[in-house]
Parts: sequence; structure tokens; C-alpha cells
Amino acid sequence: MLDRSTLDCRSYLPVWLTLAYIFLSCLASPAIADTRENDDDIISIGITVENKPYSFIEGRTVSGFSIDLLREISANNGLKFTYRIGPWPEVYSALQQGHLDAIDGISYREDKANDLLFTDPYYVRQTVVMQDSDNPVGAIDSLEDLKNLRVGIVEDIYYRSLLVDNGISTTSYGSLADLVRALAFGWVDVIIGPSLTLEFTANEAGFRFLKVIGPAPLGPLTDEDLRIAVPKTNPGLFERINDGLNAIPQQRKAELLRRWQEFGGVSLSEAPDFRLNPEARRFLRELGPIRVGLMKDYAPFSFKDGGKLQGLTVDVLNRVSDLTGIQVIPVAGQWSELYSMLKGGEIDVLANMSENQERLAFTRFTEPYYNIPNVVFSRDDSLEFKGLASLRGRTVALGADIYYEEQVVQALGNDARVYSTQEAMFQALEHGDVDVVLASLPNGNFWVREQAIPDVRIVGELNFDGHSGEDLRFGVALSRAPLAGIFNRALEAISPTERRIIEDRWLGASASLEPHQQNELAFSPIEKGWLEKHGSQITYCIDNDWKPLEGLDDSGRHTGLSAEVLRLFSERSDIRFIRVPTESWPEALEAARTRKCDLLSLAMKTPERSQFMSFTEPYVEVPNIVLGRIESPFIESVSELRGKPVGVVAGYAFLELLRNRYPGLELREVSDENEGLRLLQGGELSGYVTTLATASYHIQNLGLADLKVIGRIPADWSLSVAVRNDDPILLGILEKLVASLGPAERNRLEGYWRDIRIEQSVDYSILWQILAGVGFLAALLIYWNRKLGRLNRELEQANATLARLSVTDDLTQLGNRSYFDLEFRKGFQWCQRHSTGYAVAMVDADLFKQINDTYGHEAGDACLIRLADTMRAHFRRETDRLSRFGGEEFVICTSYQDREDTIKRLNDFRKTIEDTPVFFNGHEIHVTVSIGLATGIPEPDDTAAEFLRLADQALYAAKENGRNRLEVRAVRE
Repeated sequence: MLDRSTLDCRSYLPVWLTLAYIFLSCLASPAIADTRENDDDIISIGITVENKPYSFIEGRTVSGFSIDLLREISANNGLKFTYRIGPWPEVYSALQQGHLDAIDGISYREDKANDLLFTDPYYVRQTVVMQDSDNPVGAIDSLEDLKNLRVGIVEDIYYRSLLVDNGISTTSYGSLADLVRALAFGWVDVIIGPSLTLEFTANEAGFRFLKVIGPAPLGPLTDEDLRIAVPKTNPGLFERINDGLNAIPQQRKAELLRRWQEFGGVSLSEAPDFRLNPEARRFLRELGPIRVGLMKDYAPFSFKDGGKLQGLTVDVLNRVSDLTGIQVIPVAGQWSELYSMLKGGEIDVLANMSENQERLAFTRFTEPYYNIPNVVFSRDDSLEFKGLASLRGRTVALGADIYYEEQVVQALGNDARVYSTQEAMFQALEHGDVDVVLASLPNGNFWVREQAIPDVRIVGELNFDGHSGEDLRFGVALSRAPLAGIFNRALEAISPTERRIIEDRWLGASASLEPHQQNELAFSPIEKGWLEKHGSQITYCIDNDWKPLEGLDDSGRHTGLSAEVLRLFSERSDIRFIRVPTESWPEALEAARTRKCDLLSLAMKTPERSQFMSFTEPYVEVPNIVLGRIESPFIESVSELRGKPVGVVAGYAFLELLRNRYPGLELREVSDENEGLRLLQGGELSGYVTTLATASYHIQNLGLADLKVIGRIPADWSLSVAVRNDDPILLGILEKLVASLGPAERNRLEGYWRDIRIEQSVDYSILWQILAGVGFLAALLIYWNRKLGRLNRELEQANATLARLSVTDDLTQLGNRSYFDLEFRKGFQWCQRHSTGYAVAMVDADLFKQINDTYGHEAGDACLIRLADTMRAHFRRETDRLSRFGGEEFVICTSYQDREDTIKRLNDFRKTIEDTPVFFNGHEIHVTVSIGLATGIPEPDDTAAEFLRLADQALYAAKENGRNRLEVRAVRE
């Protein structure tokens, strides 16, 4: 009987690779004979190549489960292995000829036992049946169950004759990788092969929907034992290897096996302690929020469902944001739109982007966070795909600006049709408008299932420039180039467990989106008690002039989208929502801040508002645009309005974004939409920032035919219910109400503004009104002069406020980085001139990431606010300067006469933080801080940077020495 392991390995290795591996084996194990003569502990061992995940070449080193076991043996008994790498026949022949001391991955055979000593098996490899879990075939308990199926096997495999003799139809493939792809593409119904290898290959390729059914019904051929063998002429070596193998704990073997089976060999430890270098941290502190483009129709990686942007890429991005502290503003759109925005600098990062030479001119790429194959979908049974040339004469759909667009168009000419969305491509395939669709495998499978398109099959795999797949990366604009390295650091820090959870969520068998049902609304006993105590009444405030989203009708009644939302909430919960009257949106915000109302029915989350409000998940998103006069040119970027007056309603969320991203804009705050539009119409504003919904409504209802949309802000309004942050029970109630909105309801709500049409017609009543008002022109001019005087005074006040806000941290109300840069050097120079002691303390909240991960970012913000308040209470002297350096880092700068007094004040502050927990949403959160202090009397040759460097070193020492402590460094001892 032929040796199964011999045939197994030979069948997996293409002939052309054999010569390459023989060459590599020479590189990997030079001068074996000479080495053995010099050191008896150096052992040459034969390794089968391309036997993933047991043994294979990775770069110029060997890797795999078997290699890890050999390293464990080496650690246990001091043996050092050099590897002879090659196909099984060559390795086994070398052992027989005495050129090797041992061989790995061999099965026990009676006839071989005459010449070899076998260790106990370190793994029993089971031959299994694997299926596509989206297209299950049922139980396979016998060969009879395989007869009506298309069965894939590796060519010349040892059990092929058994299958053929039993009348089973088989299709052979040259390698296990090809076998797995055949199942993923639907060319066969099941495949048969070694369990661990199939699972490893499927996971490595991203085909997590492929699952093992169970053992293959092959009788005694099902199991294969893997061992290490040594010639009988060397029993001493055998004993050492066998003892070293048996000394490996079973738990450790299981861990190594799981490492290769599930995580591709990556360490199972959790993510490393994520820490950026000072330069990267400084860059992030000065960066502010970033705009990230995400395709809204690229399921399962990024897509909108039920009004919410979600997908694998979104989860990865959220994890990067958690690790780095970067505030992300998602910009959803179609690929071609987002691609142009990245090139034009309107967004900072574009997700789901593949690297190519052309894009490197304006993009810096991260490492791939996922690789997916590109395939050919068709309903044509006669089509045999053998490269792009075989598609000539058929209409072929592909996505706009996809990295292979140019190659396809060049090859197919007019047969290639470019579509802006994935959905449109597959609709065209369903209706027979195209014969073929080129798309990535997960995206295509999603749309085929979503649109229930019958008879679609994968006829082949696309290969461009030697690449069989699409590498998904984050593309970073050149102006934000350091972000690429920061993103890479964060991607590396995502643990294998986290990666698997994310991939399983979107690419596993359960990834198919099920039809949404309206969520059942079930309040907890505590929530029911809260409602009973408050008489099932909740007060709220609105923006009176934000129609059609929300506003007041002629009778003073709440109307618009948010009114409909509250009506739905009231119907399904018996809660009565009572509006608290306010005159304007700033007044509504102030009412919420002072707890005169419990919630804002429609608001966007900002750092400033998060100080006094918590936010539910968004329930509607509205595009953000720029209006201009009819004669104004269209703008590609908001930066084109630099130096020109641009209006925005006071208190609106996007004021923060605009001030941070477009400092050159001359922003003018207006009291409401009507005032902004009138100022724009009168030429006093060059642009007016608002939502598409409200702009459409006002232009139509006020007859403002001389206004138009001239551009778009690259970020949309994500609008939520904002709830007072001192009542976590109320927040839970509103979160459940928002979650109860089903897709149909959300779509109907969006119809409140999407159905509005802008009619570009002249309202002649306006003309007559203007003519009738000419007589009052003189009086109006007098009034206007007085109004200008008032506006100038208000502008001076606004500029003073702006100056204060420009150096104030929004969350903590301490100084920001700009304040630190100004005051740090000023204080240092004063102490230098007056020979007075100068102290710089860097304060860092300990294990702050754990607080965010455990209790959420809002809890983290509450802790930072408490920390800042405590800092203010302990450092209130005239010479004390407090600032938030970034994230959870703060800096205290002060002059001193008594160094020990400064140390005492810092220790008192640290102990107060330790002894005063933060209560948030029913949780008692304990926070501690580590402090690094640098002190000294600055001399003429000293620099402020030296003090800061020493404080940073002291802070690092405080962290290393156990945290919750103060470490002191003196400039001169």
C-alpha cells in the first residue's frame, strides 16, 4: 500500500516550485555535515514545504504549526534544528541516504518501523468535508450522500480511486488553495481535504463562510497521524526528541494549534500596549477631527442599512479611533464622489481604497486591513472566462474609478460599461442590460442575495498585474500624511481576537442581512419606575426655525420630522412629550444646559454639547451644503470662500468643524435661517452653510429664486435625540425608543425632506412687495445704519469670545495646546529673567483606555472634566497655568519659591483624584493619575523644551514604577 503522506505532499506541490524549494533549502541549511561535526546538539531535520499550516516558507524562513513544536522541543532540551526544506520525496530520500538526522510530518507505517523510530503523534490530521454555509448540502454520513454532489479534491490524492469506484463525480484541482477557491466561487458543492489545512486556507483567503461539515466518509483513510522519525541507528537522539515533544504541555499544543487554525499564526496575546511616539502624539493634538470617506453601497465593508452606516471597514475604523483618540467625521457617498473629494482635499482619509501607482501621487496608503478576490459574475451558462479577451462581444459592468478600470476599458472598449454604484451594476445584470459584472466576491455575493437574482454564477477570477485580489486600505491625503503611519500602528494593535470577531460578524455565515423587524419596546423595571415617578412626561426643546426638520407652524405648534418622531415614540410608549417654549436655537441649547428641558428632539453631537448632554444613536442624516447667489460660481472646496463672509446659524454644530478646518473663512453667525438667507440674498454674505433639507424648504416657501446650491460640505448632519447627561435612566429610555424605529419608518422620515423640490421660478408677489416698499427706503436706511452699529458692537463681542475660545479646550475648559504654547514659554522666560524657580508637571490619567472601553467615551469625558475641575481647585494661584495637552494628558506650569510646596500641592491633587470616584450612569469609576515633574531655576543657556522633556521622562518613570505616583526630576541636582 502506498504511503498516504508521500502522495499527499507530492500532490500539493507544482513541479516548477520543487526546484525553487531545493534552492531555498540550500540557503536555509548550509553545510549540514560540517555543523554536525562541530556541535552534537545541532540536528538537521527534513521539513515538507508548502504544507500549510504545518510547514511552509515565509520569506526566507520556515513557519507553521510543526515548526513551532520543533522550537518548543528545542527550548525543552537544548537541541538546535537546521531545516532541509523540500517536497516529500526529496526530504524522505535524504533521510534514507543518511543526509538528515530526523524527519518531520511522517505517518507511522509497519514497513518503515523496521528502519525508523517514531515519536508519539503530535497531531492526528482528519480528512473532512467542507461546504459553503450559505449553500448547505446537509449531512454527509456516507459515500452515498456524496453521489449527487459536485465534489472537489486535490488531483492524484490517495483516496480519489475510492470516490471514483463508488460512482462519485469529482473535479480535481492543482492545490489546496485552488480547491478552496472553487468552493467559494460555487464551482463545486463540497470539497474534501485535511481539516486544519482547509480551515487555515479558507480563513487566510477571507472565505469565512466556508465551514467544515464533518469527517469525510473514507473509513480507515479518514485519519492521518503526524510524527517525527529518527533512524534506528541513533536511539539517543530519538529519546531526546521524543522526551522534548512529550514535555510540551497539552494546553500549549492546543494553543499553538488554535494559533494556526484560527489566527494564521499570529500571537494570541491581546493587543500590545498602544503608545505613539511624541511626534505622532503632537500631530494628533493639533489635528482636530478628521473626515473619512466611506462608501454607502459597498456591503459588507461599508454600507447604509436602516439609516446607519455600518460594515467591516466601519468597525475597523471605529477601533482605530478608539486606540488613537482621533475624532472621526464619517462622510458617506459613492466611490467616484469620494475619490474626487480625496483628490480635492475635501476629505482627509478614504476607506476601502486599493494602492496603485497613479494614486500614490496624491495619497499615502496604510497597510491592507483586508484582501478580497475580484471575480466575474454572469448568468450566461455558456461563458468560459479565460481572461478579459474572452469577454469581448459581451457587455461588462464595472465600478467607476476602480483601480482596474483603465485596463478593462482598454481591453473591451465599448463593451465595458462603468457604473457609479454596486447596486446599479447588479440591477443591470438582473434586467439583462449587461452580461457580466466585475466585482469583489463579498460585495457581489451580497448584492446577488439582496436582490435575489437567480442563476448567477462565478465564471472566473480576475487577475491584474499578478494580483488576484483587491487590497483594502485607508488612503490618506498628502496634507495629512503622518496619519498613515498612525493608522498602521493602530491596525497592528488590533488583537487577533478582535479581528476575528469583526470578520466573523460581516463575512461569516451570519453576515447576510436579514429583513429588519420593528424592535420590541420593553422597558426595564427601573425605567418603568422612572416613568411612573415622572407621570410618563418628558420635556423637550426644539429649533423653532429649522423646517422641514423641525419648527413651529402658524399656530405655534411643533411640526416637522422631529415632531413625527416624537409622535411615534408617544404612540408606542404612552409617554407624553411636553415642549418648553424658547425663542431661538441658542436659547434652546441654554435651556437644555440649565435643565429646563430634558432633551433636544433633533441635535448633532459635539464635544461642547457633550459636557451637558448625552446622545442616542442618530436616526436621520442630512447633507450639508453651501448656498450662494444665482450668479455665484460653483465651488469644488469650501476653502475657495477663504476671506469671504460665510453665514451659519449661531449654536449650530458645524460651527466647530468650520472653525477648525477652514480657519480662513470669515464666519458670520446669524440668529436663524431666515436672517441668513436674507443676508445672502442681499449680497452681505458670499455663502451660507445649511442643510439641503432646510435650504430646499426655505427657497421654495420664501420664493428665493435668486439663490442656488454652490457646493457641499464634506460631512453630513448625523442627528440624534440629545438627553440631559445627569439622568442615565432617561437616556436608556430614549435609546430604546430610537432603536424601535424600523427601516420603513426611517425611510418615511427621510421623505420629510427628500421629497421637497426646488422650483426655480419667479414669485411676482415678491416683486410687487418690493415696489410697494420703495417709499419706505429712507426710513429703512436710517434703521439700517443703527442696526449696523449694533451689529458692529456684537461683532466685537463675538471676536472677543472667539479669541477666548481659540485658546480654550472645549471639553475641560482648561487652556488648549495653543494656550500652552503661549503661556509655557512666557512663564519660562519670566522665571529666567527673575532667577525664580520654574515647575512643569505632566499629568496623565492612568489606564484611561480601559475606562473608555469599559464604560464608554462619554464616561471618559466625565472623568476628564472631573480631573480638570479638581486641578483648578488645587492650582488657583495667579502664576498657575493649566492646559489640556491632548487626550488624557494635562500640563501644569507655575513659578515657585519653595520647591517642596509645589511637590506637596501636586501630591494633594493626586490623592484627591484617587479618593474621589466619578459616578456615571450608575457606575462608580475610580481614576488615578501619574505625574512627572521637572523643576529648576532656568539659567541663560537653558531652554523651555528641556524642562518639558524632563517632565515627560519623569511621567514615563511614574508609569513604569506602578502608576498613581509623582516622580520628580531636577534640571540641575
